[in-house]
Parts: sequence; C-alpha cells; structure tokens
Amino acid sequence: MARPAFRNPVRICSSTYVLLQLLSCCRARSLCGILDQRSAIVGDRLFFASGNYTFDDGQPFHNTSSLYWLPLNSTIDVTGPVDVSLLGSSDLPDDTLSGGKDPISGGFSGSFFYDRTSFYAYAGMVGPEANGVNNALWSFNTTNDTWSLVKVQGGEISFGNNSEGVHASDPRTGSSFYTGGWELAFNGTHNGTVKFQSFNSDSPQWSFMTATTGMQGPDILKGAMVYLRKGQSGVLVAFGGYQTAYRGTEFASWDWDRRPFSDIFIYDIFSNVWYTQKATGDLPSPRTEFCAGVSAAPDDSSFQITIHGGWDQLSGTAFNDVYVLSIPSFRWIKVDASNNPDLLGSDSPGRNRHKCDVWSETQLIVSGGTITGDDFVQYNDKCNDTYPPFKVLDTSTYTWRSQFDPSLEYSVPSTVTAVIGGNSSGGADLKAPSSGWDSEDLADIFRQTVPRDTYVASNEGSPPSNPSLNPTNTPQDNAAPSNLSGGAIAGIVIGVAVAIVAILFGVLAWLRKGKMSNPQPQAYTSMVPGAGGPQWQKPELDAVYAARHELDAQQALVPEVHGSEVPKEGWRYDPPIELPNSSRPAELL
Repeated sequence: MARPAFRNPVRICSSTYVLLQLLSCCRARSLCGILDQRSAIVGDRLFFASGNYTFDDGQPFHNTSSLYWLPLNSTIDVTGPVDVSLLGSSDLPDDTLSGGKDPISGGFSGSFFYDRTSFYAYAGMVGPEANGVNNALWSFNTTNDTWSLVKVQGGEISFGNNSEGVHASDPRTGSSFYTGGWELAFNGTHNGTVKFQSFNSDSPQWSFMTATTGMQGPDILKGAMVYLRKGQSGVLVAFGGYQTAYRGTEFASWDWDRRPFSDIFIYDIFSNVWYTQKATGDLPSPRTEFCAGVSAAPDDSSFQITIHGGWDQLSGTAFNDVYVLSIPSFRWIKVDASNNPDLLGSDSPGRNRHKCDVWSETQLIVSGGTITGDDFVQYNDKCNDTYPPFKVLDTSTYTWRSQFDPSLEYSVPSTVTAVIGGNSSGGADLKAPSSGWDSEDLADIFRQTVPRDTYVASNEGSPPSNPSLNPTNTPQDNAAPSNLSGGAIAGIVIGVAVAIVAILFGVLAWLRKGKMSNPQPQAYTSMVPGAGGPQWQKPELDAVYAARHELDAQQALVPEVHGSEVPKEGWRYDPPIELPNSSRPAELL
C-alpha cells in the first residue's frame, strides 16, 4: 500500500505567513495624512512639502525628506487615501526644509512664495542652520523639476525660522508677501511685511516693508491672508488668528486674544498702506489654524473668500464648518456645505492645521490637517481611511465633491447671490460695506480691479517623476529615489511572488521526500508568530520609529498644543534653539 503524501499544517501555515509578509513589504503604499505642510498650486500641479505625513505603513505622523506633487490635469478620487503612484516626488535639497515634528502645534509650518513657474521655500525652517542663509532661498523650477539655491537681492531679512505667519502670492507679477508669525509679530518686534519679488525670472529681490503712514501690519499669528485683484496693483486681505500687538485679556496666562472676524486688515500694494475695515453678517466664531481661498465672479463684481475649519483654544474645539466673506460688501455668510467626508461617520470631528489651495476659481482643495474630536481625540494620528488627506469643495455649489475635476467652470453660488444680489455670472448689487467704508481711500481702491492673468502653463501636466516614493524616510535618509513605473513595480511584485511560491513548494517537496525516507517522529520548529521559536517579521521595518529630535527637552513649548494647559502667566516665546540628538517630551492633543 502506498504511503500517503506527507502533510504538515503548521509548516504550510508558516510558509503562507512568510509569503504574505514578503508580499506586504512590496505592496504599493497610500498617502493617508498631511500636517503643517507648505503648499502651492503652480501650473497644473499641487506641490507640498515639509510638515508631517502618515502612510499605510502603521507609523504615526513623521517627517519625510521629499517634495511631493499631485497632478491636477485629470479627475482624482478624493474619498480616501491617495495611491502614491499618483504622486510625483523630488528629494528636498536641505534638511532645514524637512519641517517640525508632530505633535508640536504648527510644526514650524512655513510657506511657498510662488510665481508662474517656480516656488520658493520661505520661513518654517528647522535645525541649527534654519536662519543661517539670509540672502538666498531654495527654489524649485517646475519647468524642469530641479532645485537651486537662488540669491535674493535686498539684504538679510529672511526670518528663516519664523513660523505660522500669514502669506499670499500674486503669480502674475511674481510678488509674494509675508507678515506676522512668531518672529515678525512677537511683541511688536520686526513689525512689518516682507515683500518678495521674483519677477517670474532668475533675479529675485525682497524688501522689508514698513508702512509710510498708519499701522505697520496686522500683528497676526495663526490667521490667514489672501491676494485679491483689487486696487491698482492688488490688495492683501488678512483676518482671524491671534492679535499680537498687545497683551490680551481672554486667557489669564496666555499673552494674546483671538481676533474677531469683524476685523479685516487690508494692505494696498501700490501705496504700501495697511487699512482696517469692519465686516458684518454671519461672523465665524473666533479661531486659529483655519485655511482660506479666493474665487472671483466671472465679471469680477464680487470676490468670495472661503474659509474652512480651524481651532478654538478657549473651548478646545476644532471646527469643520464653511464660511464665505464676500467682497466688496464685506459680508460674512455661513454656508451649509453638504457631503463633508469628515462628517459622514458617527463622530463629528473638526479639522485644523490644514492648507487650502484654489484651482481655477472652482474648487477649494483642502489638504491635510489634524482630525480632532471631543476630549481632544485625534482620529488620524495614524492612517485612517475614514478621513481623506485631500478634500475638494465645489465653490460654485458649496458641495463637497468625491472627485477633483479640472474641467469645472466657476459661477457665483446661490448662497452668495441671495445676500449680495446678482446672478451666477456676477452683477452683484452690494458694492460697499453696509456699515460704510472705514476709509475713503478704501472706496477708491475697491473701485479698481486688476486684470486677470492670461498666462497658460506650458508643461501640460507633468506626470509623476518618482512614483515609487519612500514615505518613511527622514531627512538623514538619503536613499536614491526609484524611477520605476507602476507597471514595472507590479511586474516585479508578481515575479517575486511566483519565485517565492516555487521555492516554498520545492522546499516542501524536499522535506516530504526526506520524511518519507526517515519516517521517525521529529520535532518541528514553529514559525507561527508568537511561538517560542523563530518568528518572521517584515525585514525592512523597525518596530519603533526613530525620529530626529531637534529641540531641547527643557525648552518652553509653543503653548497652543491641543489639550494642554496654557502656560503660566508672564510666559514669553523665544524662537526655538535647534539642538541635534536631544529628546523632546511627548505632548498630548
């Protein structure tokens, strides 16, 4: 009678486990979360870098050493994590651009100054060299996807380690502006506005603008600022956040008050003068860490500044609402934005520390942020499919979309026309604030409109150049990026899988043959995880994420850390002193 074929369930299960583990290390990853990044739309791509990221690798928020971009020349599903094969990437040229470490509030978030073809990393630098280069900025040219350190004429005014100020850019003229933050806003020190001009060329310059009359700036921290095509050369509109001009009274042990959304600050670029204007209507609750973007009516009769989310330190609440400030009526309107993906579950968390970028007037792209619920619960500290890294708000209908669509055209939403008059094409009836202009100069400024930019990007949607991303690397990891396509990677994975299966069957056949020739009982070493014998692990991943710690463990922390107490009375902020290889105490959201 023939001996039955040898079978060992433990060995087969162990082999299957090994195969699954090896295959899992080769699978494509997804981008799940972004926090405190700098971002900008240049051409037909959304670029973002610095800050902290989560991928579907089980790690919490952490830095990477990459610039990423999302092509916007086709539809994109935004209902969940984004497959990294859709992203392009490039190594950051310097460790100072890596961003701060979560959970430090703000994460030393910086900005991108940008024009039609290039962007420049400004502020939000980290490390001992954060403010070491005062007359140059790292620039990325989108026509050839290369980094360069560009000399800037005008003096040593970079404030490289400043963070959480407000900024805005006008790509048509290549002009960008930055004010506020921890450095420019603190106790009136360095009060003014940085004006950067690239002129859409390789010869940029900047200046530190101090107003000839009136106030020197809005003294703002964790607020927002946008560029509007009004006046002779455009205007900047800033609001929200904290006022840092003088000590506040809201918090017994925190220096500054939240700024009411009735206070709107306007900078006329042509005359270099800051103004204030009172806004009315459905005023948003005071908040910080929100984002804003602009859409203009087809006839330029009104401009809609849409804001989303934010954080209220006084009540410990994150917001997930939408408001629009219509200009020149300066009327706030609360929007009932439907289909918000953050609110589809049983929880109703808010989103803050995110960024907004507007595509062609039509869609407000919300990227990243922390998802915070009651009792300071953070829902996206690791990959969470429920809360996508990108949300898209249709600014014509104020409906959250499941897809980004580059072909949409803008029309004034009915929610707005019901207040300011006119129709979807414009024709606004309200052309001045209901309370009147706070200055006659403002009436003259808002009667003028800067023409639209007719420039068309020539790159026609550059495809991802490095789709095989390395999301778990840190600034000190300098492994060369892969240039393999998604199809090539899939082929490699399939080939590896076939080879592994063949090897396993060969080993099992050999063991069966040996067993048949030597049938005495043997003790088999278990390869099942948790057994006393050897255990299989994914070979490329450490069980513990080792992050660089750049800040002194004894240094005072930025106080607006969600869930923490405000600091003791008399607290003053000192710019961070970056020290390598030191540890930082954990902070709770």
